[in-house]
Amino acid sequence: MSKRDKNWQEGTAVELADAAADWLEELGHMDQRPTARLVRYYVLKQLLTPPKRKGKEAIFGIRQLRELVVARELATSGWSLAKIAAWSRDADEKALLDLIDNKQIAGPRLIGSQISQVFPETRRLVLAVNDDPESDLEFYEWLASRGVAVLRAYSTDQALALLERARPHIVVSDLARIEEDVLNKRAGMNLASTIRKRGSDVPIVIYTMDKSPHVADLVVEAGANYVTEDPGDLRDWLEKMGI
Repeated sequence: MSKRDKNWQEGTAVELADAAADWLEELGHMDQRPTARLVRYYVLKQLLTPPKRKGKEAIFGIRQLRELVVARELATSGWSLAKIAAWSRDADEKALLDLIDNKQIAGPRLIGSQISQVFPETRRLVLAVNDDPESDLEFYEWLASRGVAVLRAYSTDQALALLERARPHIVVSDLARIEEDVLNKRAGMNLASTIRKRGSDVPIVIYTMDKSPHVADLVVEAGANYVTEDPGDLRDWLEKMGI
């Protein structure tokens, strides 16, 4: 048993989210903290085993704590929620702890910086979705300096059309965009949701200036792997993904 979950017996969704956030912080994940809303969503999507009930309260135990930490590890490493759910259902306690403590996992998909080994000799391709042609030029120069090709789209429809012809390694999208002369504050969410409905598991990161935890939860629920408002954090995540 891990040192972290020795102190965990059971608790509510709020308590589970807090315990997982503390554990993830110890593992070096300084991104958005899990919330009770995310816990309930992960139960709905079968990333977490169903909790037991005490009256009207849902109570979570050690298994769900490990599953939540694993789910966040894999999601921020590029796994789709469907793949995480399928893997987690078959994982025993040892498999969960091996992934958390040693970053070891069976199968062809790797996690963290190891993912770069999947395409070491292939020129990497990023699909960048932003409605302003003049914005993020420094970011694109940074990608080019790393040998990364950038495919640019200026709307959700254009991005989806490009995805029918190209296979980018990662999709980077802003959250809000002006589309058809109207500000769509959920454009990035809509893009992520449609990509997942089409069956693609391409890693998706959403960039937004909105720091609300509620917005971060909605973005993850839409199918994105990561959400950030910090340009430096965005670059760090892309480096972790092998870009």
